Amino acid sequence: MKFSNIKISNFRQYYKTVDFDLSTDDDRNIVLIGGKNGYGKTNFLLSIVWCLYGEKISQIDDNFKKEIQKEKNYSSFMGQSINWSAQKEGIETFSVSILVEEIELPEISKLSSDADKVLITRSRNTITTEEKLSIIDPISNIEIFDDEADKFNFINDYIIPLDAAKFVFFDAEKISEIANLSIKEEGSFINDALGKILGLDNYETLIDDFEFYINTLKKEGASRNLQEQIIDKEKAIDLSNLEIEKFEEENAEKLKEIDQLKKEIRNFDSLISQNSKKGNSNFDRETIVSEIENLKIKEIELSEKFNDLSEIIPFIILSGKLQEVKEHISMQESNEISKISSSENAEKIENFIELLFNKPPDPTDSTMSFRDKSFYYEKAKRLGSELYSVESDYKELEFDHDLNNAEKSLITDAINLVNSQSNDLFHITIDEFNIINSRKSELIKILNKVDADLEDDIILEYLAEKETAEHNITIYNRKIGENNQQVVKLKKDISRFNQELVTLRNKVEINAQNKLKIKETEKYIDTLNTFLEEQKNKHKESLEKTILIELKTLMHKLSSEGNNSKFIEDVKVTILASGQGMKITLLDQDDNEIRKESLSSGEKQIYISCLIKAILNESIQSLPIFIDTPLGRLDEEHRDNITKKYYPTLSEQVVLFSTNSEITPKRFRDISQYIAKSYILLNDGANTNLKNGYFHNYENNIN
Repeated sequence: MKFSNIKISNFRQYYKTVDFDLSTDDDRNIVLIGGKNGYGKTNFLLSIVWCLYGEKISQIDDNFKKEIQKEKNYSSFMGQSINWSAQKEGIETFSVSILVEEIELPEISKLSSDADKVLITRSRNTITTEEKLSIIDPISNIEIFDDEADKFNFINDYIIPLDAAKFVFFDAEKISEIANLSIKEEGSFINDALGKILGLDNYETLIDDFEFYINTLKKEGASRNLQEQIIDKEKAIDLSNLEIEKFEEENAEKLKEIDQLKKEIRNFDSLISQNSKKGNSNFDRETIVSEIENLKIKEIELSEKFNDLSEIIPFIILSGKLQEVKEHISMQESNEISKISSSENAEKIENFIELLFNKPPDPTDSTMSFRDKSFYYEKAKRLGSELYSVESDYKELEFDHDLNNAEKSLITDAINLVNSQSNDLFHITIDEFNIINSRKSELIKILNKVDADLEDDIILEYLAEKETAEHNITIYNRKIGENNQQVVKLKKDISRFNQELVTLRNKVEINAQNKLKIKETEKYIDTLNTFLEEQKNKHKESLEKTILIELKTLMHKLSSEGNNSKFIEDVKVTILASGQGMKITLLDQDDNEIRKESLSSGEKQIYISCLIKAILNESIQSLPIFIDTPLGRLDEEHRDNITKKYYPTLSEQVVLFSTNSEITPKRFRDISQYIAKSYILLNDGANTNLKNGYFHNYENNIN
């Protein structure tokens, strides 16, 4: 499948109609679109996603969701998307069209018999807020569907599923954050990615539907009191989710205000710096301000990282006790198995003796007295107990833990969480934070000294306004932090409510008819789970192999000649229990796990890029891949590796949105044999236009 042509009309920076020919062939699979920051690269990506999914774009990516929340709702967000010049001319509509080729289409009466392409167009009127989606057969120019639901289902089933979009259209720099996820979160991400690409998510949705049906049957059989308790818990979960949404919307509004304040601060700094040059300071004020801003960004990142790490400190302190509890539970379960086995054996021995002595046939003319029978009965019972005893497995315990399966799982998860973090990581994070904080304080003192030498009344006014803006940013950030803490608490409450729901449902006395329905439904669930596990195991080895090959190809620590450290020697994929997805483990030459949290930002981007490629390789059909900031956090050597060895083999169509500092003219030449089309985005201060070629007047016109 390929997106061979895209037309953007009056959308954001794109004035009138800007036409992108994205066609590629077997030998040349890369389309390179260059542009400076703010020229429309990210909005190009947004235009594609909006064209395909409309108001559902918030479900694709958290960044889209946050942008929509900043504008309060989808309608307000899209109201900002009309091109400014077009709006001044009284134009009310913007649109995006995508020509999709080389796809397997279903048999639809309105489609031409040999059709392998469709034209998808979405338009929106900013006054009426009416949005139209059309899917046309470009051969006959006939609309294929009348019903809106059919249009969405077609895109979801035959183009790119909504839930798979985040693995097809993404910012390479931001997606590296996946490496920071917990085992459970990463497992869920990989499970989602593989499930969406392979279509396994349909079966998982079916399992959810079956489980919902079972819970409904259980609720029906509950007493009035129990029903009310179940309904109360369900309402509490819904209310908590609404509260989370409210806090997230408030945070989005605060972030929008912070962005505006930062712009004001940059403007004040620019004005102050222009005047400060008249002084006799030995320091370059602009350089100091720039370094302080970069340090603040790093400081925020480290603060968030430490906050995440600090959540598990109580578990680390209690790790010894948690391990003791786990071992105690294990012995308790062994004792229960031992008791059950002993009871079953005793019953079998009793039945055997009963059949031996009291059931025909008996010996002819038997003279065995009742006393002899009693003797042999006791002897047989004693010998049976000795021969089949499992009492040796039994360990005497002073007490038993009264925990359900969900509570036992929580203990195991807590231990796994502790084991997944390195103590060194805490110290490294704290040390790095202290170094940055110290350097920032030093620079602020220098900046204050420079600013103190300025006597101009206008400059002093700028300084006062800048200080007010910085103070407001601090207040807003504090509020965002408080809201985030509330969100964490609410998510924990939801988890607790769900566990309590399981307990309540287990108390329900189910009638015979519903028991039968539940039993049959559980059979379907077991069958589907078995099928899903088989499918994941089928792809497990392939994922391991591809990830390792790509890592060894791209990471210079692995590919450097004479390097004895080996760094990553092996990759293991583990299927997690209870449908929690898949875990990727990186191992060194001594078979020790390498914590992904300890990787550098660039190495994380490389790892996630390799993971995505491995997942895409499992897809039945080749998907077009659109990537913003393709080389964002990488150092020069990694940039060369991923440019020359990764993108040319990622997919049959790879569209890259790059700045001139990422894919330089030299890197362009290195991969020119793979480039089908290249463009540069030019902006006149308001609108973006398209030109063949690349940065620094490097005209290629490769076709």
